[in-house]
Amino acid sequence: MMQTRATDPAWLGDALYCLLVQNGSPNSSLSGRLFHFARTISEVAGAQATSIWSIDTNLNQLNLSAGCSDNKINCNPGSVIHFDSDGEVLKVLRSKKIVAINNIDEPVGPLATIAEVFQQTGANAVLCCPLFDNDDLLGVLIVQHAPASHVWTDNEKRFAEAAVSLISMAMVQATNESENRATTNHKLRLGLFARMADDRLWETDDALNIVSVVSGTTILAPEETTLIGRRPWDVPTRQPLLGGWGPIKQSMENHEVIKDLILVDTNLDGTKSYREASGEPQFDQNGLFTGYIGVTRDVTNKMAREAELQATDQRYRNASRLACLGHWVWDRDKDCCTYCSPEMADIFGVTVEEYVARTNSFEQDQKWYHPDDREEYVAALENACATDSGWTISTRIIRDDGSIRHLKQWAEPGYDSTGRLTSTLGVLMDVTDQIDLGEKLRISRSKLSNLVDNLPGALFRVKLDEKWSAVYRSQGFYRHFVDPTSSANGWDELGEDNWLLQVEEADRKRVRQVVEAAAAAGSTYEVEYSITTVNGDKRWVWERGNPVTSTSGEVEIEGIMIDATDKRRAEEALIKSQRGEAIGQMTGGVAHDFNNLLAIILGNLELVRDDISDVELRKMLDASISATTRGADLTRNMLAFARQAKLEPTKLNLNEVVRNAQNWIGRTLPSNIEVNTQLDVDLWSTQADLSSTESVLLNLIINARDAMQQGGELTIETKNLVVDAQMVQNQHADIDQGDYVTIAVSDTGHGIPKKLLKQIFEPFFTTKAPGAGSGLGLSMIYGFIRQSGGTVRVYSEEGVGTTFKLFFRALPQDQQAEDQSTIAGQPITPRCARILIAEDESGVLAVLVSALRKAGYKVTACDSGDAAKAVFEADPNFDLLITDVVMPGRLLGPNLVEELRVIRPDLPAIFLTGYAAETTIHGNELHPEDIRLMKPIRRAELLASISKVLQARDARSETS
Repeated sequence: MMQTRATDPAWLGDALYCLLVQNGSPNSSLSGRLFHFARTISEVAGAQATSIWSIDTNLNQLNLSAGCSDNKINCNPGSVIHFDSDGEVLKVLRSKKIVAINNIDEPVGPLATIAEVFQQTGANAVLCCPLFDNDDLLGVLIVQHAPASHVWTDNEKRFAEAAVSLISMAMVQATNESENRATTNHKLRLGLFARMADDRLWETDDALNIVSVVSGTTILAPEETTLIGRRPWDVPTRQPLLGGWGPIKQSMENHEVIKDLILVDTNLDGTKSYREASGEPQFDQNGLFTGYIGVTRDVTNKMAREAELQATDQRYRNASRLACLGHWVWDRDKDCCTYCSPEMADIFGVTVEEYVARTNSFEQDQKWYHPDDREEYVAALENACATDSGWTISTRIIRDDGSIRHLKQWAEPGYDSTGRLTSTLGVLMDVTDQIDLGEKLRISRSKLSNLVDNLPGALFRVKLDEKWSAVYRSQGFYRHFVDPTSSANGWDELGEDNWLLQVEEADRKRVRQVVEAAAAAGSTYEVEYSITTVNGDKRWVWERGNPVTSTSGEVEIEGIMIDATDKRRAEEALIKSQRGEAIGQMTGGVAHDFNNLLAIILGNLELVRDDISDVELRKMLDASISATTRGADLTRNMLAFARQAKLEPTKLNLNEVVRNAQNWIGRTLPSNIEVNTQLDVDLWSTQADLSSTESVLLNLIINARDAMQQGGELTIETKNLVVDAQMVQNQHADIDQGDYVTIAVSDTGHGIPKKLLKQIFEPFFTTKAPGAGSGLGLSMIYGFIRQSGGTVRVYSEEGVGTTFKLFFRALPQDQQAEDQSTIAGQPITPRCARILIAEDESGVLAVLVSALRKAGYKVTACDSGDAAKAVFEADPNFDLLITDVVMPGRLLGPNLVEELRVIRPDLPAIFLTGYAAETTIHGNELHPEDIRLMKPIRRAELLASISKVLQARDARSETS
């Protein structure tokens, strides 16, 4: 019958009318409306069952939403239809086409897959109609026949299409209504949350710029408006409490979740507030980052409470620690100690864990106590247990190291919530120091009395009145500052008690102002002033005091007075010493320039003498030459000025001094410093004070040790050295030419900055940390060496190391005595040698040119190293170069020699001034055969040196 009606053209219109009229009230729930749809479709189409299913693509199943059945088909609520996950079913459903299966056992292809799914319902014929919201698959409408097959007509299919549209519309409408209600409720809850909470909702864009901040009042405070448009780390008034912005910036740039971040805000009024921030990254449907959404919460009060809680806890811990209070809990049920505070464990000399483990019974607990005290201890505890009371007792314990400590203990019973006695709570204090206090106090008072009596001063306490009336003054006050000859213990024999009258009038007002200012501020003061004793002696007083309050509430001053007279004298002596040092430094500079003047005078006198045959005139010239030589000696002697220490020079071999030092060097230096010695086996002897020499070596070794905190190498080297004029001129003017014995102490430490090298010998100057050195060591070394006729050289490079080289005068040797008549004789006849001279002092240059030309040499003169190089490049056929060391222009003497020897490697050279041969370790490359002479130079010495150099050159040429 239904089949006949379904083929009737008028049937479709009637069916659609029924569907529109009987689909339930629009105000009913979605499930009610879907049920009316299912019932109407079953009645109109004559189907055995009609069901509406929602789809879950994640679980590959259909869930029954509503259905109507004549009980021949399964349409029970909660029913589920499963389908395979291969995608065939979804593909058919998403085609938006109605699938009509007339016989569920006959379909092939895709329909077979659908038929297999709906066989689970027991249907024989199925009309499967997908439900859509635009392109979103919502579910399926299924119209079924059973138990026989059924041929679905076009009217039925068109009717199903209309039903699908109405059902989809109802489902979308219900979803929208639900979402609208959820949105409204969410807004209401959010509004309530915002009104009730002091939180701030914040949001950023994908560039991490803050785009919104929503507060409970919807009105931002003035300081919060500075957040908009900035990244969190660009807000000047906000900083993380810990760690800085770096890690947070990295986390946000990596789109990580932000949790429990404490921020510190500096408010407009300068106060600080704290906010706890959290945030999560947001992504769109394509997985692209869109920004952050988060919340900040004001935790200022919470932080304050936590800080106060921590401070209170720390104060409690500090109080317990400072008071040496230990806490413990004894569990009466377990009969053992279950808690021990760290302070108590410290008192017993063990760890907390060890004490608890060892006190696991009453018998074990007794073992801590002194045998003589155990009986009293046990009696006190047994009585407390019998009476459910506490106890107080003084006992002694014996610690594992054998030491005995005196304890004072207090205990009280502990009860649980039911009032049952469950524990004993105790506190104990280490009173060992208090037990010994009486004896120690007596000893201390005795020592203090002796100390005060032996002080070069006194202790005092005075009233802050016009006379500073004495409350207490120690014996030293009268002995040191009133009348050193009196044995009086007060002013009775000394006149009026008015201390200020003894203070020098010029200091009285200043002293009173200092003391009164300290009394007003409640602070300590220090002041130094002069006094006049009863017998007229003037003395200096250093005073330190502070205000105190007497028992009557009056402000008094107590303190200490020290006789500073000797200190003042020492300061004056130091000033004199520093003045002498300054004069010595000035003398060195004057001597250098004076030697240049003497060189001109001496050279010209010798040239004039050669041209005069008159005996009387020659005697006068010889006297002038001798006076000039003595003038050179005078400049050297001036450099020893202000060196007045009393020494006892003896004949020394520095090798022996070093060998003796090796006996204690190992005890002075750490194991990470390697010590090397390089001792000249043919070392000359010197004459110096042995004790001072050993002290100098010790000072240098200790300085080297301090410079090598991470370890390194210490080298001590001795060597014979002939000091010539070049060394004197280029390094210092405070050392004479001659034979020297040197001792060098080198380290591989951090080195001394170049700008400080000129200051290291100044008194009180030091590169060590405050408190690590007096700054007197090197100045004492320099003074001793200078007084002993030598000097000190320092070579240092930062990051490489430092060398201190000491020069001691070698003792003269008979076999080295030189016949002055030979030196004064005629030089070896020159062989028309060509000599190039570079000297910037015009007077010295003129003398050299005249002397050498008169001796038969061909001389070319230049006033600078640059000019000499230009001449040599034009004509390199010179037999010898004579050059000063320090000259204007680019090329100094050593640089000139170096560049000329690129052209002529065998070119001999004589330096009139320059650095010592041993300074080549610092970069000045000089040949061993180069001669170095110090101005002023005797002509005979100069000519002899020239002959020596030329002969050495000729000898090399013959052997080659």
